[in-house]
Amino acid sequence: MRRLKSLRVKGWFGILCLALLWTGPDSGAAPAGPQEAIPLTRYLEFARAAAEWTWSHTDDLIAQWKQNFDPDNVFGYRPPGGLLEMAAIFGFLYETENKPEYAQRAKKVLLTYGDYRSVFPDRAKAKRPDYEDGVPALPDFFTLMRYIRAYDVLRRGGVLTRDEDNTIQGEIAHSLEYLLRTQEWGPMNRAALRAESLAWAIRALPEHPRREVWEMQRRALGDDNWGNWQIEDATIYNGVWLYSLLGYSEALDKQRELFKTPEMYYYSRYYLQLLSPAGMIPDFGDAHWEANWPHFLVFFEAAAAAYRDPLLKWAAATIGGTFIDFQNVRNIGLAFMLLDACRWGEDDLDPVPPSSLSGEVMEDVQGKKIVFRNGWDPRSTYLLLNYRDEGDGGLNFRDYLRDTIPVEEEKMTHGHADENSLVLLMSGGSVLLHDAGYRDYMPSGPYGAYRQDYFHNRLCVRPEKIWMGQKKGESRYSIRDEIPGQTVLDFLHNAGSYRRVRTQKVDVLTFDDFDCSRTRLRDEDWGYEWDRVIVYLKDPEMFVVFDIFKARREEWFTLADLWHTQKILGQGEHWYRTAYDTIRDKALPQNKDLLVHFLPTHPSLEGVEPIRRHYQDERMIHQTIARHFELGETAGFVTVLIPQPREEAKPDWPGRIRRLPVNPDGAALGVAIEDGDRTFLIGAKTDLRKDISRDWLRPRYTYEAGKIRLGEFETDGDLIFSTLSKRAGSPSEKTLSYTVVNLTKALYRGRVLIEARPSLFGLAFDAGPDSPGVGKMRYWRERIDLEP
Repeated sequence: MRRLKSLRVKGWFGILCLALLWTGPDSGAAPAGPQEAIPLTRYLEFARAAAEWTWSHTDDLIAQWKQNFDPDNVFGYRPPGGLLEMAAIFGFLYETENKPEYAQRAKKVLLTYGDYRSVFPDRAKAKRPDYEDGVPALPDFFTLMRYIRAYDVLRRGGVLTRDEDNTIQGEIAHSLEYLLRTQEWGPMNRAALRAESLAWAIRALPEHPRREVWEMQRRALGDDNWGNWQIEDATIYNGVWLYSLLGYSEALDKQRELFKTPEMYYYSRYYLQLLSPAGMIPDFGDAHWEANWPHFLVFFEAAAAAYRDPLLKWAAATIGGTFIDFQNVRNIGLAFMLLDACRWGEDDLDPVPPSSLSGEVMEDVQGKKIVFRNGWDPRSTYLLLNYRDEGDGGLNFRDYLRDTIPVEEEKMTHGHADENSLVLLMSGGSVLLHDAGYRDYMPSGPYGAYRQDYFHNRLCVRPEKIWMGQKKGESRYSIRDEIPGQTVLDFLHNAGSYRRVRTQKVDVLTFDDFDCSRTRLRDEDWGYEWDRVIVYLKDPEMFVVFDIFKARREEWFTLADLWHTQKILGQGEHWYRTAYDTIRDKALPQNKDLLVHFLPTHPSLEGVEPIRRHYQDERMIHQTIARHFELGETAGFVTVLIPQPREEAKPDWPGRIRRLPVNPDGAALGVAIEDGDRTFLIGAKTDLRKDISRDWLRPRYTYEAGKIRLGEFETDGDLIFSTLSKRAGSPSEKTLSYTVVNLTKALYRGRVLIEARPSLFGLAFDAGPDSPGVGKMRYWRERIDLEP
């Protein structure tokens, strides 16, 4: 309250003067840098201006609402928007500045809000059993608490007559009883919103006869959300949940206690690490591009104040500096939220950008995301991998929702079949890969749009074989004519019903020259594993993606490696130059495009098909394998993603990237990349259990069982990254820099580079004597000179 008291002392004129000193990113003004904090008074004065504009245009807004009113809306009666936000803002201004006209304006809204029900026809009311006790004045649990917040101020200010107070309390009580007709519970946005409304009602109506019932239900819903992990892997609803918990905790006078829970501290760091060069958390799960940024702005402001954390203040400043248009005072919904940012934030923190780069987004149990980045400015390169599954937490809540509402396409809840998908790739300010979007209509659009696996940048697997057809002159069939095959999307399409799978992190490592990750999806029902290995080569900048499939049963499988784009600017043999100019009609910077280069695999199909995702027409690029697999057999794809300047001529990278020979065949995937005087060799073992050869003795693995030859390397390691370059000052002598992960030994051109030394292993299960053995090193990095 220290800061709010200071606002009262300064008064309206002082506040306005302070606000005008900050130019910020207004239209027509030089935009502030993303690290410049937004003064809290700027939020306050925007809220004031928006409330004034809404008040002066109320009649026009109501007329527009009546003109567009839909009595057959799937959600039933929807009152006019914006008035409750205006009332809450005026209530705050009355409380802090003691101007009676603000109270009168707020009171008018509250006393007349129920009158708008007169436009709702009896025929529409008769269709809804939940209206048997009358149409609620406040049917929307997203905004019900805003009415109560405004009332709470007026009640404490003593500006209501007894009849006025009874009228308002009646509307609140009736609407709460309607709210409790629909039961949704668990740590997720809709339950938190209900709990928030109940908490405000208990605070504002302390003598109401239904208070004990409300309190019981408040605890039933609120306790599941307080100090718990949210069950929604969806950007939009993550923001709603966080913002609602802030309001809920304020109603209970426990916002400090909320921020003391480890979960809230975790989420403050989690969303900070997810922040993209676009100035916003990427859209994953049920989400839209750049949607719900105000929720995260308010959360970061509140969290920065609670934790006294300049990194979180930087996140709030970045979001606000990117998105707020302080000239658009018509946005009363934003104004209401920015008022909360003012009330919960602090000015005396200087924003400091994070210094961390690539790495896990916290951990591999709740977050299950990995970010690759080279910086924190709008032109930085950023790649987000999401491998989040439903997980083991929240079982009762997930099962309840699955059994109660039509959500068969969702990963419970609001999640997608996006495990191991690449959600967002940006570089130079351009969007090069992005996520699928939300839905066209409820519960989902055609074929589960946009939640099913084929709408995402990932490997799609089906335990059956696609009808491949053949091109004219091919010999797959007894005739040489063209025989049209199935399109890949036609083969993959289904109702979009979500199938539960399990995911795990295998490894994440970061170095100066490259970063890498390996994550695994396991489908127990269909009988396969899929490892996605990402290697971020920093100079020259590109991403090498190995998608490794392993059959866990004998079966016909079709594997389709999918990549999506809006435009294909050019293509050649196994390469596609791709670009995004817009996402849902929002223009994007066009500084860079993306080269998608497949390394050939045999036998396979490759092509481009039209697809609709994120509310626009796009193109799906695929490489597909379809055949019978034996138990434990593997197959894989190698895709190289190269951000490049839009004005660059025809790319020459495809001619400088080749697949490496492997022995035994299929034991690894490898690629060689030529870049002037340097050659990069990158490879990943396909079966990480290949070296397991005994159980009675530790270690269980042996070098002979696990060794592979990849180009000129031999090792039992899981991953190889090396650079062969000319030694400075010598045209013939070369230097080898290499990293091998999880190894006992590595050789290059027959020369032993590193070999772990034996130690003593005892307590053998076959009761044999203690014996020497060799344990694996986590990794080995070295730079050596090679003889000419």
